[in-house]
Amino acid sequence: MTEQQSTFSINQLVDDLKTAALRGNARAQVKSILERTVKDPQWVATSIPDYADDDVILFEDDSVSIWHCRFLMGHSVPAHDHQMVATIAVYQGAERNVMWVNSDTGGIEQKSEIFVNAGDVLQLGPNAIHSVSSAVDVDSCAIHVYLGKLTTVKRSLFDTKKGTVLQFDDENYQRLISADRA
Repeated sequence: MTEQQSTFSINQLVDDLKTAALRGNARAQVKSILERTVKDPQWVATSIPDYADDDVILFEDDSVSIWHCRFLMGHSVPAHDHQMVATIAVYQGAERNVMWVNSDTGGIEQKSEIFVNAGDVLQLGPNAIHSVSSAVDVDSCAIHVYLGKLTTVKRSLFDTKKGTVLQFDDENYQRLISADRA
């Protein structure tokens, strides 16, 4: 992003992130770009397109996946991993990320909570396990950047109530979402 831009350009952000993902210091470059982008979250919020879907893939290739993610009030995303570095830049609302670790019993246990407010950036390592929800009384919106092709990597979902690990696929995801809302 250039300092002189008066409006936010999602296309320019995607181009900048694609370039950064190819560099030797991709993790640091991506984080730096996203920190500059959401430094003024209102600038992004007033200029970004109004996406109809909650999860929109803005770009994906073997080096990077760039998503726009909206977390609706009262809804949560089950515990999952990414198997790659993930960088989250919130520009509206706030995300509540519950961080999990593998337990001695074969399941996972809660380790901590991290609140990512509008204007904040969180970077997760490739082995991180987290669940996500909106942390405030408005939908949370963010740009999520993954250093790899997220849609093709073998990932896991975690049923925190039963202590089981599941393959990350649409069927298991929808089943866990339904169980959480019941």
